[in-house]
Amino acid sequence: MATSSYVEALTGPLPADQRAVSKRVWDYVLASLTFGPVEALKRAGNFQAYWLSGTTAAVANQEFSVAHGLGRAPYLAIPVLPLDAVGSQLVPLRVTRAADASRVYFSSSAVSAPVWLLVE
Repeated sequence: MATSSYVEALTGPLPADQRAVSKRVWDYVLASLTFGPVEALKRAGNFQAYWLSGTTAAVANQEFSVAHGLGRAPYLAIPVLPLDAVGSQLVPLRVTRAADASRVYFSSSAVSAPVWLLVE
């Protein structure tokens, strides 16, 4: 985990008033980084990542896609497990083709199962 002491060490040569302001800024930033709540098509907290939700296909191992709305192809998808969705579970996902500017593509052995993703 990042610490403000590293920032303090870097700003040591600055005048005391600038060093104090820098420390307050970094203490705030480092203490408030968050992915935020899992909400479909919402920006994730302080990060440039977005939450998506979808449902696997009704037939095992058949391709399904989830719209992401980024306007560009994301480079990763992280499956997540929202703790307020009782009974939720992580399901196996396989990328079936490269993501494009509007959708991500998967298949799964799980049938008609909800999935939650963080994409960037």
